[in-house]
Amino acid sequence: MKKVIDNQLFLWKLCFKTCPGYMIYHLYDGFRYQGVIFIEHVLGIRYVLHCAEYHEPFWKALLYIGIVFLVNLIQIIPDGYFIHGWSYRSKPKLYRALKEKMYEKAAEIDLSCYDDPEYYNDFVLAVAEAESSIDRFLLMCNRIVQALTILFTTGVFYLMTDWIGIVFVFASFVLRFLVSRIINKLNYDIRLKVNPLERKRNYVSRVFYLNDYAKELRLHPHVGDRLEKEFEEANDEIVEIQKKVGLKRSLLTFTNSYMVGDFVMDVLYISYLVFQAAVLHSIDYSNAVVLFNRTGSLRRGMTDLADIFPQAQENSLYIDKIRAFLAYEPKIKRLEGEAVPEGNAELELNNLSFSYREGMEETLKDICLKVKPGEKIAIVGYNGAGKTTLIKLLMRLYDPSSGEIRFHGNDIKAYKPYDYRSRIGVVFQDYQMYGASLKENVVMDCADEAADAEVISALERAGFGERLKSLEKGLDSAVTTEFDKAGINFSGGESQKVAISRAFFKNADILIMDEPSSALDPIAEYELNKAMESAAKGKTVFYISHRLSTTRDADRIILLENGRIAEEGTHESLLKLGGKYAGMWKVQAGRYE
Repeated sequence: MKKVIDNQLFLWKLCFKTCPGYMIYHLYDGFRYQGVIFIEHVLGIRYVLHCAEYHEPFWKALLYIGIVFLVNLIQIIPDGYFIHGWSYRSKPKLYRALKEKMYEKAAEIDLSCYDDPEYYNDFVLAVAEAESSIDRFLLMCNRIVQALTILFTTGVFYLMTDWIGIVFVFASFVLRFLVSRIINKLNYDIRLKVNPLERKRNYVSRVFYLNDYAKELRLHPHVGDRLEKEFEEANDEIVEIQKKVGLKRSLLTFTNSYMVGDFVMDVLYISYLVFQAAVLHSIDYSNAVVLFNRTGSLRRGMTDLADIFPQAQENSLYIDKIRAFLAYEPKIKRLEGEAVPEGNAELELNNLSFSYREGMEETLKDICLKVKPGEKIAIVGYNGAGKTTLIKLLMRLYDPSSGEIRFHGNDIKAYKPYDYRSRIGVVFQDYQMYGASLKENVVMDCADEAADAEVISALERAGFGERLKSLEKGLDSAVTTEFDKAGINFSGGESQKVAISRAFFKNADILIMDEPSSALDPIAEYELNKAMESAAKGKTVFYISHRLSTTRDADRIILLENGRIAEEGTHESLLKLGGKYAGMWKVQAGRYE
Protein backbone atom coordinates (compact mmCIF):
# COMPACT_ATOMS: atom_id res chain seq x y z
CA MET A 1 0.00 0.00 0.00
CA LYS A 2 2.86 2.38 0.80
CA LYS A 3 4.36 1.87 -2.65
CA VAL A 4 0.97 2.40 -4.32
CA ILE A 5 0.46 5.68 -2.44
CA ASP A 6 4.04 6.81 -3.12
CA ASN A 7 3.61 6.20 -6.84
CA GLN A 8 0.34 8.17 -6.98
CA LEU A 9 2.00 11.00 -5.02
CA PHE A 10 4.83 10.98 -7.56
CA LEU A 11 2.32 11.69 -10.33
CA TRP A 12 0.39 14.20 -8.20
CA LYS A 13 3.55 16.24 -7.54
CA LEU A 14 4.47 16.19 -11.22
CA CYS A 15 0.95 17.19 -12.34
CA PHE A 16 0.43 19.82 -9.63
CA LYS A 17 3.80 21.42 -10.34
CA THR A 18 2.99 21.56 -14.06
CA CYS A 19 -0.67 22.73 -13.92
CA PRO A 20 -1.66 23.61 -10.31
CA GLY A 21 -4.90 25.44 -11.19
CA TYR A 22 -6.08 22.65 -13.43
CA MET A 23 -5.40 19.98 -10.80
CA ILE A 24 -7.27 21.90 -8.07
CA TYR A 25 -10.29 22.46 -10.31
CA HIS A 26 -10.10 18.82 -11.45
CA LEU A 27 -10.69 17.76 -7.83
CA TYR A 28 -13.32 20.45 -7.27
CA ASP A 29 -15.15 19.28 -10.41
CA GLY A 30 -15.76 15.87 -8.82
CA PHE A 31 -17.19 17.48 -5.67
CA ARG A 32 -19.31 19.96 -7.64
CA TYR A 33 -20.73 17.30 -9.94
CA GLN A 34 -21.89 14.95 -7.19
CA GLY A 35 -22.97 17.82 -4.94
CA VAL A 36 -25.42 19.11 -7.55
CA ILE A 37 -26.70 15.57 -8.17
CA PHE A 38 -27.38 15.15 -4.44
CA ILE A 39 -29.32 18.41 -4.28
CA GLU A 40 -31.35 17.47 -7.35
CA HIS A 41 -31.81 13.69 -7.12
CA VAL A 42 -31.98 13.21 -3.34
CA LEU A 43 -33.20 16.35 -1.63
CA GLY A 44 -35.18 17.54 -4.66
CA ILE A 45 -37.04 14.30 -5.36
CA ARG A 46 -37.62 13.71 -1.65
CA TYR A 47 -39.10 17.20 -1.21
CA VAL A 48 -41.39 16.90 -4.24
CA LEU A 49 -42.60 13.43 -3.14
CA HIS A 50 -43.06 14.72 0.40
CA CYS A 51 -45.23 17.57 -0.91
CA ALA A 52 -47.36 15.05 -2.81
CA GLU A 53 -47.59 12.57 0.06
CA TYR A 54 -48.68 15.19 2.62
CA HIS A 55 -50.71 17.41 0.23
CA GLU A 56 -48.44 20.47 0.39
CA PRO A 57 -49.14 23.40 -2.03
CA PHE A 58 -47.80 22.79 -5.53
CA TRP A 59 -45.93 26.12 -5.64
CA LYS A 60 -43.50 24.85 -2.95
CA ALA A 61 -42.40 21.97 -5.15
CA LEU A 62 -42.21 24.27 -8.18
CA LEU A 63 -40.08 26.80 -6.26
CA TYR A 64 -37.59 24.12 -5.22
CA ILE A 65 -37.37 22.81 -8.80
CA GLY A 66 -36.72 26.39 -10.01
CA ILE A 67 -33.87 26.84 -7.51
CA VAL A 68 -32.27 23.55 -8.63
CA PHE A 69 -32.63 24.66 -12.26
CA LEU A 70 -30.78 27.93 -11.55
CA VAL A 71 -27.98 26.11 -9.69
CA ASN A 72 -27.57 23.78 -12.68
CA LEU A 73 -27.57 26.69 -15.12
CA ILE A 74 -24.86 28.56 -13.19
CA GLN A 75 -22.51 25.58 -12.85
CA ILE A 76 -22.83 24.52 -16.53
CA ILE A 77 -20.71 27.50 -17.72
CA PRO A 78 -17.45 26.74 -15.82
CA ASP A 79 -18.07 23.02 -16.31
CA GLY A 80 -18.23 23.42 -20.11
CA TYR A 81 -15.08 25.55 -20.13
CA PHE A 82 -13.23 22.99 -17.99
CA ILE A 83 -14.26 19.99 -20.12
CA HIS A 84 -13.99 21.50 -23.59
CA GLY A 85 -11.22 24.06 -23.13
CA TRP A 86 -9.01 23.76 -20.08
CA SER A 87 -8.57 19.98 -20.23
CA TYR A 88 -7.49 20.00 -23.87
CA ARG A 89 -4.80 22.58 -23.10
CA SER A 90 -3.57 21.12 -19.82
CA LYS A 91 -3.30 17.41 -20.61
CA PRO A 92 -0.62 17.89 -23.31
CA LYS A 93 1.37 19.92 -20.75
CA LEU A 94 1.18 17.06 -18.25
CA TYR A 95 2.19 14.52 -20.92
CA ARG A 96 5.08 16.76 -21.91
CA ALA A 97 6.33 17.16 -18.33
CA LEU A 98 6.60 13.38 -17.88
CA LYS A 99 7.85 12.61 -21.39
CA GLU A 100 10.58 15.27 -21.12
CA LYS A 101 11.88 13.62 -17.96
CA MET A 102 11.89 10.28 -19.77
CA TYR A 103 13.58 11.66 -22.90
CA GLU A 104 16.28 13.31 -20.79
CA LYS A 105 16.88 10.02 -19.01
CA ALA A 106 16.88 8.11 -22.31
CA ALA A 107 19.72 10.36 -23.48
CA GLU A 108 21.67 9.60 -20.28
CA ILE A 109 21.27 5.85 -19.86
CA ASP A 110 24.21 3.66 -20.74
CA LEU A 111 24.29 2.21 -24.21
CA SER A 112 24.57 -1.21 -22.55
CA CYS A 113 20.94 -0.84 -21.41
CA TYR A 114 19.85 -1.32 -25.01
CA ASP A 115 21.68 -4.66 -25.04
CA ASP A 116 19.60 -5.98 -22.11
CA PRO A 117 16.28 -7.36 -23.46
CA GLU A 118 14.59 -7.29 -20.04
CA TYR A 119 15.54 -3.68 -19.39
CA TYR A 120 14.64 -2.69 -22.95
CA ASN A 121 11.20 -4.33 -22.63
CA ASP A 122 10.59 -2.35 -19.43
CA PHE A 123 11.88 0.80 -21.13
CA VAL A 124 9.46 0.39 -24.06
CA LEU A 125 6.57 -0.38 -21.70
CA ALA A 126 7.36 2.69 -19.57
CA VAL A 127 7.35 5.02 -22.59
CA ALA A 128 4.21 3.40 -24.03
CA GLU A 129 2.29 3.72 -20.76
CA ALA A 130 3.44 7.24 -19.76
CA GLU A 131 0.41 9.14 -21.09
CA SER A 132 -2.03 6.40 -20.14
CA SER A 133 -0.69 6.44 -16.57
CA ILE A 134 -1.48 10.15 -16.32
CA ASP A 135 -4.96 9.61 -17.82
CA ARG A 136 -5.69 6.81 -15.36
CA PHE A 137 -4.38 8.93 -12.47
CA LEU A 138 -6.54 11.96 -13.39
CA LEU A 139 -9.63 9.79 -13.76
CA MET A 140 -8.84 8.14 -10.43
CA CYS A 141 -8.48 11.51 -8.62
CA ASN A 142 -11.82 12.71 -9.95
CA ARG A 143 -13.53 9.44 -9.07
CA ILE A 144 -12.12 9.48 -5.53
CA VAL A 145 -13.56 12.95 -4.90
CA GLN A 146 -16.88 11.95 -6.46
CA ALA A 147 -17.01 8.76 -4.39
CA LEU A 148 -16.18 10.58 -1.16
CA THR A 149 -18.82 13.24 -1.91
CA ILE A 150 -21.43 10.53 -2.53
CA LEU A 151 -20.48 8.66 0.64
CA PHE A 152 -20.54 11.78 2.79
CA THR A 153 -23.79 13.31 1.53
CA THR A 154 -25.69 10.04 1.08
CA GLY A 155 -24.18 8.54 4.23
CA VAL A 156 -25.49 11.44 6.33
CA PHE A 157 -28.89 11.06 4.66
CA TYR A 158 -28.95 7.32 5.46
CA LEU A 159 -27.92 7.88 9.07
CA MET A 160 -30.74 10.38 9.52
CA THR A 161 -33.30 8.21 7.70
CA ASP A 162 -32.41 4.49 7.95
CA TRP A 163 -28.86 3.46 8.88
CA ILE A 164 -29.38 -0.26 8.12
CA GLY A 165 -28.91 0.48 4.43
CA ILE A 166 -25.27 1.33 5.09
CA VAL A 167 -24.67 -2.23 6.31
CA PHE A 168 -25.87 -3.66 2.99
CA VAL A 169 -23.76 -1.20 1.00
CA PHE A 170 -20.66 -1.80 3.13
CA ALA A 171 -20.94 -5.58 2.71
CA SER A 172 -21.17 -5.11 -1.06
CA PHE A 173 -18.18 -2.74 -0.94
CA VAL A 174 -15.87 -5.13 0.91
CA LEU A 175 -16.69 -8.08 -1.34
CA ARG A 176 -16.26 -6.01 -4.50
CA PHE A 177 -12.93 -4.64 -3.25
CA LEU A 178 -11.52 -8.13 -2.77
CA VAL A 179 -12.72 -9.45 -6.13
CA SER A 180 -11.61 -6.29 -8.02
CA ARG A 181 -8.13 -6.65 -6.61
CA ILE A 182 -7.88 -10.19 -7.99
CA ILE A 183 -9.16 -9.08 -11.41
CA ASN A 184 -6.70 -6.17 -11.71
CA LYS A 185 -3.74 -8.32 -10.69
CA LEU A 186 -4.81 -10.88 -13.31
CA ASN A 187 -5.01 -8.14 -15.99
CA TYR A 188 -1.55 -6.83 -15.11
CA ASP A 189 0.04 -10.30 -15.24
CA ILE A 190 -1.50 -10.84 -18.66
CA ARG A 191 -0.22 -7.42 -19.82
CA LEU A 192 3.35 -8.40 -18.90
CA LYS A 193 3.07 -11.71 -20.78
CA VAL A 194 1.54 -10.06 -23.83
CA ASN A 195 3.96 -7.09 -23.96
CA PRO A 196 6.87 -8.84 -25.79
CA LEU A 197 4.40 -10.35 -28.27
CA GLU A 198 2.83 -6.96 -28.93
CA ARG A 199 6.31 -5.57 -29.54
CA LYS A 200 6.83 -8.27 -32.17
CA ARG A 201 3.50 -7.42 -33.81
CA ASN A 202 4.38 -3.71 -33.79
CA TYR A 203 7.76 -4.49 -35.35
CA VAL A 204 6.08 -6.35 -38.21
CA SER A 205 3.67 -3.43 -38.65
CA ARG A 206 6.57 -0.97 -38.87
CA VAL A 207 8.31 -3.10 -41.48
CA PHE A 208 5.22 -3.04 -43.69
CA TYR A 209 4.53 0.68 -43.48
CA LEU A 210 7.99 2.29 -43.22
CA ASN A 211 9.67 3.52 -46.39
CA ASP A 212 12.99 1.94 -45.33
CA TYR A 213 11.71 -1.56 -46.08
CA ALA A 214 9.41 -0.88 -49.05
CA LYS A 215 11.87 -1.77 -51.84
CA GLU A 216 13.16 -4.98 -50.28
CA LEU A 217 9.67 -6.24 -49.48
CA ARG A 218 8.78 -5.93 -53.15
CA LEU A 219 11.97 -7.56 -54.33
CA HIS A 220 11.80 -10.34 -51.73
CA PRO A 221 8.10 -11.11 -51.22
CA HIS A 222 8.96 -14.21 -49.18
CA VAL A 223 10.33 -11.92 -46.49
CA GLY A 224 6.86 -10.40 -46.23
CA ASP A 225 5.34 -13.88 -46.05
CA ARG A 226 7.73 -14.79 -43.23
CA LEU A 227 6.89 -11.60 -41.35
CA GLU A 228 3.18 -12.24 -41.78
CA LYS A 229 3.73 -15.69 -40.29
CA GLU A 230 5.61 -14.09 -37.36
CA PHE A 231 2.67 -11.71 -36.90
CA GLU A 232 0.18 -14.58 -36.98
CA GLU A 233 2.21 -16.64 -34.51
CA ALA A 234 2.51 -13.70 -32.09
CA ASN A 235 -1.19 -12.96 -32.52
CA ASP A 236 -2.14 -16.61 -31.95
CA GLU A 237 0.04 -16.71 -28.84
CA ILE A 238 -1.74 -13.62 -27.48
CA VAL A 239 -5.08 -15.31 -28.18
CA GLU A 240 -3.91 -18.45 -26.35
CA ILE A 241 -2.78 -16.44 -23.35
CA GLN A 242 -6.15 -14.68 -23.22
CA LYS A 243 -8.06 -17.95 -23.69
CA LYS A 244 -6.31 -19.53 -20.71
CA VAL A 245 -7.70 -16.85 -18.39
CA GLY A 246 -11.02 -16.36 -20.20
CA LEU A 247 -13.14 -18.59 -17.94
CA LYS A 248 -11.47 -17.33 -14.76
CA ARG A 249 -11.95 -13.71 -15.83
CA SER A 250 -15.60 -14.35 -16.75
CA LEU A 251 -16.37 -15.96 -13.37
CA LEU A 252 -14.65 -13.17 -11.48
CA THR A 253 -16.46 -10.50 -13.50
CA PHE A 254 -19.83 -12.23 -12.98
CA THR A 255 -19.15 -12.48 -9.25
CA ASN A 256 -18.10 -8.83 -9.11
CA SER A 257 -21.00 -7.49 -11.18
CA TYR A 258 -23.89 -9.62 -9.97
CA MET A 259 -23.24 -11.63 -6.82
CA VAL A 260 -21.61 -8.85 -4.77
CA GLY A 261 -23.50 -6.06 -6.50
CA ASP A 262 -26.96 -6.62 -7.93
CA PHE A 263 -27.92 -9.51 -5.64
CA VAL A 264 -26.95 -7.85 -2.34
CA MET A 265 -28.42 -4.44 -3.20
CA ASP A 266 -31.19 -4.99 -5.74
CA VAL A 267 -32.60 -8.14 -4.18
CA LEU A 268 -31.83 -8.18 -0.47
CA TYR A 269 -31.93 -4.45 0.29
CA ILE A 270 -35.01 -3.68 -1.79
CA SER A 271 -36.86 -6.52 -0.07
CA TYR A 272 -35.89 -4.96 3.26
CA LEU A 273 -37.18 -1.49 2.19
CA VAL A 274 -40.51 -2.85 0.96
CA PHE A 275 -41.00 -4.64 4.29
CA GLN A 276 -40.18 -1.48 6.30
CA ALA A 277 -42.48 0.83 4.31
CA ALA A 278 -45.43 -1.44 3.46
CA VAL A 279 -45.55 -3.76 6.46
CA LEU A 280 -44.02 -1.95 9.44
CA HIS A 281 -44.74 1.61 8.19
CA SER A 282 -41.50 2.74 9.88
CA ILE A 283 -40.35 4.68 6.80
CA ASP A 284 -42.26 7.31 4.78
CA TYR A 285 -42.95 6.33 1.19
CA SER A 286 -41.05 9.42 -0.01
CA ASN A 287 -38.00 8.38 2.03
CA ALA A 288 -38.33 4.75 0.91
CA VAL A 289 -38.38 5.80 -2.76
CA VAL A 290 -35.32 8.05 -2.31
CA LEU A 291 -33.47 5.38 -0.32
CA PHE A 292 -34.28 2.85 -3.01
CA ASN A 293 -33.23 5.30 -5.72
CA ARG A 294 -30.06 6.28 -3.87
CA THR A 295 -28.82 2.76 -3.21
CA GLY A 296 -27.45 2.73 -6.75
CA SER A 297 -25.48 5.93 -6.16
CA LEU A 298 -24.25 4.84 -2.76
CA ARG A 299 -23.27 1.48 -4.21
CA ARG A 300 -21.46 3.21 -7.08
CA GLY A 301 -19.65 5.39 -4.56
CA MET A 302 -18.65 2.35 -2.54
CA THR A 303 -17.84 0.43 -5.73
CA ASP A 304 -15.68 3.25 -7.03
CA LEU A 305 -13.77 3.29 -3.78
CA ALA A 306 -13.56 -0.50 -3.87
CA ASP A 307 -12.18 -0.32 -7.40
CA ILE A 308 -9.90 2.66 -6.73
CA PHE A 309 -7.23 0.80 -4.81
CA PRO A 310 -6.92 -2.14 -7.25
CA GLN A 311 -6.88 0.39 -10.11
CA ALA A 312 -4.31 2.46 -8.23
CA GLN A 313 -2.39 -0.76 -7.66
CA GLU A 314 -2.49 -1.61 -11.37
CA ASN A 315 -1.50 1.94 -12.34
CA SER A 316 1.22 1.80 -9.70
CA LEU A 317 2.78 -1.19 -11.44
CA TYR A 318 3.18 0.88 -14.62
CA ILE A 319 4.35 3.93 -12.66
CA ASP A 320 6.90 1.61 -11.03
CA LYS A 321 8.33 0.90 -14.48
CA ILE A 322 8.45 4.63 -15.24
CA ARG A 323 10.06 5.50 -11.91
CA ALA A 324 12.54 2.63 -12.17
CA PHE A 325 13.51 3.94 -15.60
CA LEU A 326 13.84 7.51 -14.30
CA ALA A 327 15.73 6.35 -11.20
CA TYR A 328 18.32 4.41 -13.20
CA GLU A 329 21.78 5.75 -12.38
CA PRO A 330 24.04 5.57 -15.42
CA LYS A 331 27.44 4.05 -14.83
CA ILE A 332 28.85 6.63 -17.24
CA LYS A 333 27.55 10.00 -15.98
CA ARG A 334 27.77 12.71 -18.61
CA LEU A 335 28.51 15.66 -16.34
CA GLU A 336 30.67 14.09 -13.64
CA GLY A 337 34.44 14.40 -13.77
CA GLU A 338 37.15 16.85 -14.76
CA ALA A 339 37.24 19.12 -17.77
CA VAL A 340 39.34 17.84 -20.68
CA PRO A 341 42.53 19.89 -21.22
CA GLU A 342 42.59 22.01 -24.37
CA GLY A 343 44.23 20.77 -27.56
CA ASN A 344 44.94 17.38 -29.03
CA ALA A 345 47.04 14.78 -27.24
CA GLU A 346 48.26 11.20 -27.35
CA LEU A 347 45.70 8.41 -27.02
CA GLU A 348 46.94 5.34 -25.20
CA LEU A 349 45.12 2.00 -24.96
CA ASN A 350 46.54 -0.23 -22.25
CA ASN A 351 45.56 -3.92 -22.07
CA LEU A 352 42.03 -3.12 -23.21
CA SER A 353 39.48 -5.95 -23.01
CA PHE A 354 35.71 -5.82 -23.34
CA SER A 355 32.67 -8.10 -23.15
CA TYR A 356 29.11 -6.94 -23.82
CA ARG A 357 27.77 -9.06 -20.99
CA GLU A 358 29.19 -10.81 -18.00
CA GLY A 359 29.92 -14.41 -18.85
CA MET A 360 30.04 -13.77 -22.62
CA GLU A 361 33.17 -14.22 -24.69
CA GLU A 362 35.26 -11.04 -24.87
CA THR A 363 34.82 -9.05 -28.06
CA LEU A 364 38.17 -7.30 -27.54
CA LYS A 365 41.15 -8.94 -25.83
CA ASP A 366 44.21 -7.20 -24.40
CA ILE A 367 44.44 -4.36 -26.94
CA CYS A 368 47.56 -2.18 -26.53
CA LEU A 369 47.97 0.84 -28.79
CA LYS A 370 49.55 4.31 -28.70
CA VAL A 371 48.29 6.95 -31.12
CA LYS A 372 50.18 10.24 -31.49
CA PRO A 373 48.32 13.54 -31.93
CA GLY A 374 47.52 14.04 -35.62
CA GLU A 375 48.20 10.41 -36.53
CA LYS A 376 45.88 8.68 -38.98
CA ILE A 377 45.01 5.13 -37.97
CA ALA A 378 43.11 2.69 -40.19
CA ILE A 379 41.37 -0.20 -38.45
CA VAL A 380 40.59 -3.13 -40.72
CA GLY A 381 39.46 -6.70 -40.33
CA TYR A 382 36.68 -9.11 -41.19
CA ASN A 383 33.14 -8.67 -39.87
CA GLY A 384 32.89 -9.36 -36.14
CA ALA A 385 36.59 -8.68 -35.52
CA GLY A 386 35.75 -5.95 -32.97
CA LYS A 387 36.40 -2.79 -35.05
CA THR A 388 33.18 -0.93 -34.19
CA THR A 389 33.37 -2.08 -30.56
CA LEU A 390 36.85 -0.53 -30.27
CA ILE A 391 35.49 2.74 -31.62
CA LYS A 392 32.62 2.70 -29.10
CA LEU A 393 35.15 2.32 -26.30
CA LEU A 394 37.22 5.20 -27.69
CA MET A 395 34.08 7.37 -27.57
CA ARG A 396 33.35 6.06 -24.07
CA LEU A 397 29.93 4.78 -25.01
CA TYR A 398 31.02 1.73 -23.01
CA ASP A 399 33.67 1.29 -20.34
CA PRO A 400 36.17 -1.54 -20.84
CA SER A 401 35.87 -4.73 -18.82
CA SER A 402 39.56 -4.32 -18.01
CA GLY A 403 42.40 -2.04 -19.04
CA GLU A 404 42.19 1.69 -19.73
CA ILE A 405 42.19 4.42 -22.36
CA ARG A 406 44.31 7.49 -21.60
CA PHE A 407 44.04 10.97 -23.18
CA HIS A 408 46.21 13.89 -22.09
CA GLY A 409 47.89 11.38 -19.80
CA ASN A 410 44.74 10.61 -17.77
CA ASP A 411 42.27 7.75 -17.86
CA ILE A 412 39.28 9.04 -19.84
CA LYS A 413 37.05 7.91 -16.95
CA ALA A 414 38.41 10.92 -15.04
CA TYR A 415 36.88 13.34 -17.58
CA LYS A 416 33.31 14.50 -17.98
CA PRO A 417 31.95 12.20 -20.72
CA TYR A 418 30.04 15.12 -22.25
CA ASP A 419 33.24 17.20 -22.54
CA TYR A 420 35.30 14.27 -23.76
CA ARG A 421 32.78 13.29 -26.45
CA SER A 422 32.56 16.91 -27.60
CA ARG A 423 36.21 16.53 -28.67
CA ILE A 424 35.28 13.70 -31.03
CA GLY A 425 33.72 14.04 -34.48
CA VAL A 426 32.25 10.80 -35.75
CA VAL A 427 30.48 9.32 -38.75
CA PHE A 428 28.71 6.14 -37.69
CA GLN A 429 28.26 3.22 -40.03
CA ASP A 430 24.55 3.26 -39.15
CA TYR A 431 24.14 7.05 -39.19
CA GLN A 432 20.64 8.49 -39.04
CA MET A 433 18.87 11.35 -40.80
CA TYR A 434 16.42 13.35 -38.71
CA GLY A 435 13.08 14.95 -39.53
CA ALA A 436 14.53 18.48 -39.25
CA SER A 437 16.18 21.07 -41.50
CA LEU A 438 19.36 20.29 -43.42
CA LYS A 439 21.24 22.79 -41.25
CA GLU A 440 20.04 21.11 -38.06
CA ASN A 441 21.08 17.73 -39.46
CA VAL A 442 24.62 19.05 -39.89
CA VAL A 443 24.95 21.07 -36.67
CA MET A 444 23.23 18.47 -34.44
CA ASP A 445 22.76 21.21 -31.85
CA CYS A 446 21.13 24.64 -31.66
CA ALA A 447 21.32 25.54 -35.33
CA ASP A 448 20.32 29.20 -34.77
CA GLU A 449 23.71 29.87 -33.18
CA ALA A 450 25.68 28.31 -36.05
CA ALA A 451 26.98 30.45 -38.90
CA ASP A 452 25.57 29.43 -42.30
CA ALA A 453 29.01 29.83 -43.92
CA GLU A 454 30.53 27.21 -41.60
CA VAL A 455 27.69 24.75 -42.28
CA ILE A 456 28.01 25.28 -46.04
CA SER A 457 31.78 24.79 -45.83
CA ALA A 458 31.30 21.47 -43.98
CA LEU A 459 28.81 20.28 -46.60
CA GLU A 460 31.09 21.29 -49.46
CA ARG A 461 34.08 19.48 -47.95
CA ALA A 462 31.89 16.38 -47.64
CA GLY A 463 31.07 16.61 -51.36
CA PHE A 464 27.50 17.89 -50.91
CA GLY A 465 28.13 21.36 -52.42
CA GLU A 466 26.54 20.79 -55.84
CA ARG A 467 23.46 19.15 -54.34
CA LEU A 468 23.11 22.04 -51.89
CA LYS A 469 23.02 24.55 -54.76
CA SER A 470 20.09 22.65 -56.31
CA LEU A 471 17.95 22.94 -53.18
CA GLU A 472 15.38 25.72 -53.39
CA LYS A 473 15.40 26.36 -49.63
CA GLY A 474 19.11 25.62 -49.17
CA LEU A 475 20.03 24.94 -45.55
CA ASP A 476 16.39 25.37 -44.51
CA SER A 477 15.29 22.40 -46.64
CA ALA A 478 13.31 19.85 -44.65
CA VAL A 479 14.98 16.43 -44.50
CA THR A 480 12.59 13.47 -44.94
CA THR A 481 8.85 13.79 -45.53
CA GLU A 482 8.08 12.75 -41.94
CA PHE A 483 6.68 16.17 -40.95
CA ASP A 484 6.82 18.15 -44.21
CA LYS A 485 5.30 17.06 -47.52
CA ALA A 486 7.87 19.20 -49.30
CA GLY A 487 10.71 17.45 -47.43
CA ILE A 488 13.51 15.68 -49.27
CA ASN A 489 14.47 12.02 -48.98
CA PHE A 490 18.13 12.09 -49.96
CA SER A 491 19.79 9.11 -51.61
CA GLY A 492 22.08 6.85 -49.59
CA GLY A 493 25.21 8.59 -50.90
CA GLU A 494 23.78 12.07 -50.31
CA SER A 495 22.71 11.15 -46.78
CA GLN A 496 26.18 9.80 -46.05
CA LYS A 497 27.73 13.07 -47.21
CA VAL A 498 25.47 14.97 -44.80
CA ALA A 499 26.54 12.60 -42.03
CA ILE A 500 30.21 13.19 -42.92
CA SER A 501 29.67 16.95 -42.87
CA ARG A 502 28.71 16.67 -39.19
CA ALA A 503 32.24 15.54 -38.36
CA PHE A 504 33.76 18.34 -40.46
CA PHE A 505 31.52 20.98 -38.85
CA LYS A 506 32.32 19.89 -35.32
CA ASN A 507 36.01 20.75 -35.73
CA ALA A 508 36.99 18.17 -33.09
CA ASP A 509 40.45 16.95 -32.06
CA ILE A 510 39.65 13.34 -32.93
CA LEU A 511 37.82 12.20 -36.07
CA ILE A 512 36.29 8.73 -36.28
CA MET A 513 35.07 7.50 -39.64
CA ASP A 514 33.20 4.19 -39.45
CA GLU A 515 32.76 3.07 -43.09
CA PRO A 516 32.55 6.73 -44.26
CA SER A 517 32.47 5.90 -47.97
CA SER A 518 30.29 2.77 -48.01
CA ALA A 519 27.48 4.52 -49.94
CA LEU A 520 29.72 6.73 -52.12
CA ASP A 521 30.74 6.19 -55.72
CA PRO A 522 34.50 5.94 -56.52
CA ILE A 523 34.83 9.60 -57.55
CA ALA A 524 32.97 10.82 -54.45
CA GLU A 525 35.18 8.52 -52.36
CA TYR A 526 38.31 10.01 -53.95
CA GLU A 527 37.04 13.55 -53.30
CA LEU A 528 36.21 12.60 -49.71
CA ASN A 529 39.74 11.30 -49.14
CA LYS A 530 41.15 14.57 -50.46
CA ALA A 531 38.78 16.57 -48.25
CA MET A 532 39.81 14.46 -45.28
CA GLU A 533 43.47 15.29 -45.91
CA SER A 534 42.81 19.02 -45.56
CA ALA A 535 40.13 18.77 -42.85
CA ALA A 536 42.12 16.40 -40.69
CA LYS A 537 45.34 18.39 -40.40
CA GLY A 538 46.47 18.28 -36.77
CA LYS A 539 43.65 15.92 -35.85
CA THR A 540 43.84 12.30 -34.82
CA VAL A 541 41.85 10.23 -37.32
CA PHE A 542 40.52 6.69 -37.06
CA TYR A 543 39.22 5.04 -40.23
CA ILE A 544 37.20 1.85 -40.21
CA SER A 545 36.62 0.59 -43.70
CA HIS A 546 36.34 -2.58 -45.73
CA ARG A 547 37.49 -0.56 -48.75
CA LEU A 548 41.26 -0.71 -48.37
CA SER A 549 41.68 2.08 -50.93
CA THR A 550 40.43 4.40 -48.18
CA THR A 551 42.98 3.16 -45.66
CA ARG A 552 46.15 2.81 -47.75
CA ASP A 553 47.30 6.38 -47.03
CA ALA A 554 46.94 5.99 -43.25
CA ASP A 555 50.04 6.46 -41.10
CA ARG A 556 49.35 3.08 -39.53
CA ILE A 557 47.03 0.19 -40.24
CA ILE A 558 45.71 -2.03 -37.45
CA LEU A 559 44.27 -5.38 -38.46
CA LEU A 560 41.96 -6.91 -35.87
CA GLU A 561 41.17 -10.60 -35.77
CA ASN A 562 39.04 -12.29 -33.09
CA GLY A 563 39.28 -9.19 -30.91
CA ARG A 564 43.09 -8.97 -30.98
CA ILE A 565 45.61 -6.92 -32.95
CA ALA A 566 46.88 -9.46 -35.47
CA GLU A 567 48.95 -7.13 -37.67
CA GLU A 568 50.17 -3.53 -37.39
CA GLY A 569 52.16 -1.28 -39.74
CA THR A 570 52.01 0.89 -42.86
CA HIS A 571 50.37 -0.22 -46.06
CA GLU A 572 53.73 -1.05 -47.68
CA SER A 573 55.12 -2.88 -44.64
CA LEU A 574 52.02 -5.04 -44.31
CA LEU A 575 52.13 -5.93 -48.02
CA LYS A 576 55.75 -7.02 -47.59
CA LEU A 577 54.73 -9.05 -44.54
CA GLY A 578 52.47 -11.09 -46.78
CA GLY A 579 49.96 -11.75 -44.02
CA LYS A 580 46.20 -11.39 -43.83
CA TYR A 581 46.17 -7.70 -44.75
CA ALA A 582 48.18 -8.47 -47.87
CA GLY A 583 45.68 -11.21 -48.70
CA MET A 584 42.75 -8.83 -48.27
CA TRP A 585 44.50 -6.22 -50.43
CA LYS A 586 45.21 -8.69 -53.23
CA VAL A 587 41.56 -9.78 -53.29
CA GLN A 588 40.34 -6.18 -53.63
CA ALA A 589 43.13 -4.83 -55.85
CA GLY A 590 42.92 -7.86 -58.11
CA ARG A 591 39.50 -6.72 -59.27
CA TYR A 592 41.04 -3.59 -60.80
CA GLU A 593 44.38 -4.91 -62.07
